[in-house]
Amino acid sequence: MEGSNSRDTNNTHNDEHEATTAKRRAIQQILSQSSLTERQRSLQIQQLMNGSNPRTILSQLQQEQQNQSLQQQQQQLQQMTLSNEIRPDPNGTGGGGSSSSSHPGMPLGASIISSFAGGGTVLPCVHYERKCLMVAPCCRNVYGCRVCHDELTQEEHGPMDRTKVTEIVCKECHTRQPCSNQCINSSCAVTEFAEYHCDKCNLWMGLEKRPFHCKECGICRVGGREQYRHCDVCSMCIHVDTFETHICLKDKYKNQCPVCREDMHTSRHAPQDLPCGHAIHAHCFRKLAGFDYRCPVCKKTVVSQTSMAAAWEARAMDIQSQPMPSDLARNVNIMCYDCEGKSQKLPWHFLGVQCPQCMSFNTVVEEIVNHQS
Repeated sequence: MEGSNSRDTNNTHNDEHEATTAKRRAIQQILSQSSLTERQRSLQIQQLMNGSNPRTILSQLQQEQQNQSLQQQQQQLQQMTLSNEIRPDPNGTGGGGSSSSSHPGMPLGASIISSFAGGGTVLPCVHYERKCLMVAPCCRNVYGCRVCHDELTQEEHGPMDRTKVTEIVCKECHTRQPCSNQCINSSCAVTEFAEYHCDKCNLWMGLEKRPFHCKECGICRVGGREQYRHCDVCSMCIHVDTFETHICLKDKYKNQCPVCREDMHTSRHAPQDLPCGHAIHAHCFRKLAGFDYRCPVCKKTVVSQTSMAAAWEARAMDIQSQPMPSDLARNVNIMCYDCEGKSQKLPWHFLGVQCPQCMSFNTVVEEIVNHQS
C-alpha cells in the first residue's frame, strides 16, 4: 500500500507538471500572435488560467471593442471640427453671415459629408425624428440633438443650453445655416426638418408624441395641449384628469428629483405625484418602492393606510410574540411621520413602535424616557 501511494503521488506530480508545461506553451503561443491586441492577449490568458467561460470572455471583449469604436468616432469628429472644413451655404455666408474661417470649431469637412447619410462620424440620434443636426454652442461640435451632446460629453463639460443654439446642419445637403425648419439651400430636397419645430426651444421632432410649447413653463411639453393645464403654484403642466385633485406645493417641480437629482422641470422623464404632494420621477419611484415605502423627502408612507393595514397588523403580532428582555426594555417618546402626531411613554421594540393614533409603524424615537424595571 505504501508503494502504491508513492506511485500515485508520483503520477499526480507528473500530471501537474505536464499541465503546467502545457499552460506555459499555450501562453507563449498567445503572446506570439501579433494579430491580437494586448487586451485580447490578457483576456485569453485569463481564460486559460482560471477556466473562465469563453462566451463570457468574448462578450466582454466585444463590449470593450464597441466602446472603443464609439470613442474613436467621437475623436474623429472632434479632429474634423478643428480642421475648419465646411460646406458653405448657397449664399456663401456660411449660414451665419460670415465665412467658415470665422468659425474655427465647425466640423463638416468634405471627407465626412457621406458619414451624415449613414456613416458613423456623427452618431445617429435616437431621441428625436428630425432631418437636421445641431451645432453645440459650447464646444462647436455637431450632434444629433442636445441629449446626444449631453450623453457623449458629460465628463468633459456641462449640458448644452438649447436656447443658445444658433446654427444647424441639414442632413441631406450638409449645409450649415441659422436655426429654422426649412433648408436654405434651394436645391435641397428637404422641405422641412421636422413635423414640429419650436423656435423658442430650438426643438425639432415628430408629431406622434403631440408636442406643444407652454408659455408659462417656458419649454415644450408632450401629450397634447388640450390634455394639460398649467398650475402656477406647482410650476408645471398638470393633466386635466388630475388637475382639480392634485396637491399644490410652491414650485414643486422646480426642484431636483430626490432620488436621481435630475431637474424635474426640464426632465424628459415622466414625473409622479406622491400622496404627500412631493414629486419624483416615475421610474425612480418604481426603483425606490422595491425597498422603501416612504417618500424620500418627508418620510410619509406613499402606500395608502388601507393597503398597509395588513402589514402593520402583522408587525404588531410579531412584537407581541417577541417581548423585549428586561435589560433592554424602555419607554420612549415618538413622532409619527404619517399623521405627524406625537405620543409619549410607549414601550420600545427593535421591530418598531406603533403610533396609537393612526396605527402606523412609520415612527421615529424622539426621546428615551426611562428604562423599565
